[in-house]
Amino acid sequence: MKARNRIKTGIAWHDTIPEEWRIMRVKDGHRIVGGGTPSATEIGVGREVMWATPSDFSTAQRKLEATSRSISAAGHKEIGRAIVGRNGVLVSCRAPAGKVALPTSPMAFNQGCKGLSPRGANIHRPWFFYALVAQRAQIEEAAKGATFTEISGEALKRVSFPKPPYEEQVRIASWLDLQVGRVESRLALNERKRELLTELRKTTIHHATLRGLDPNVELRDTKVSWIGLAPSHWSIVRIADLFHEVTDPGSEGLPMLSVSIHSGISDRELDDDEMDRKVNRSADKSKYKRIRTGDLVYNMMRAWQGAFGTAKIDGLVSPAYVVARPKAKVCAAYVEHLLRGPAGIEEMRRRSRGITDFRLRLYWDEFKNIRIGGREGRADQ
Repeated sequence: MKARNRIKTGIAWHDTIPEEWRIMRVKDGHRIVGGGTPSATEIGVGREVMWATPSDFSTAQRKLEATSRSISAAGHKEIGRAIVGRNGVLVSCRAPAGKVALPTSPMAFNQGCKGLSPRGANIHRPWFFYALVAQRAQIEEAAKGATFTEISGEALKRVSFPKPPYEEQVRIASWLDLQVGRVESRLALNERKRELLTELRKTTIHHATLRGLDPNVELRDTKVSWIGLAPSHWSIVRIADLFHEVTDPGSEGLPMLSVSIHSGISDRELDDDEMDRKVNRSADKSKYKRIRTGDLVYNMMRAWQGAFGTAKIDGLVSPAYVVARPKAKVCAAYVEHLLRGPAGIEEMRRRSRGITDFRLRLYWDEFKNIRIGGREGRADQ
């Protein structure tokens, strides 16, 4: 294919473009409409008018066929009857700014979105979707705000993009539909594989920790509801038979460790940007608890969500954590795997105390009475 002549645009976002193309601003081809939120009583499900918010936008699908909530006709009137038709485009202007969707039917929207209605600028709508997606960085840079970033209607009007002739817009959109569809199909397949492998991992751990490794082993009823059947030669013991709670004060020179619901205890001190949440740390290390390699540590408030693990190194943890130290030869990692299974998580949730889920706390007096199985009572598989 013969190389096309290109021309300089003089615009930072678009250095050069094919000479048949032109630079266009959003306002040159679209009217921008703001949305709104009616009274809470006018918002619900199954109301007369679909009502889009940024949370309805999907990064994987360009079409917006339905919204999670809708508003009444009175609510629509309350926000000025703002609506975008099936030939328009929705752009999120905050939380985050720059996501794009193509409504398949008329819908209202809240103030977190802007509606773009075409006004005869010879623009192919599917192509315009991709053009805006390509300008996400430009939209984000134009967004400002002290509390949260938001792009104003005036700033959105000035967002620019290269515009090819209409016939080329159609060809580009068709090609992108094909290529993006292939990528999204592969992503969906990979996600399904990931889900299956995650389930296989859980099943493998669950079976090994509750049944052992011998598929022909004789089983017996443990009379423990969350364990059920276990190898007949295993003993059923309380956690208190294997561990005791320790509250050793921290000291200088040890790393500050964190406990994640996904990966257990970190094996090093994490930077602030690696933490699940912002943590204010005290300079006085004696306020923390010291842990040793092999200790079983859990977050009282999030244990039932998986926030526990076995210490891989000596370190310091929050005073809000419970530290359980093995009394003798105990493989704490085995106990961790056992409790991390669905049945173990539910047992910890059942023993947690609090009036609502987000207030649940698993105290040592409850945790120590959880009954587990292990060979000769040692849980050292």
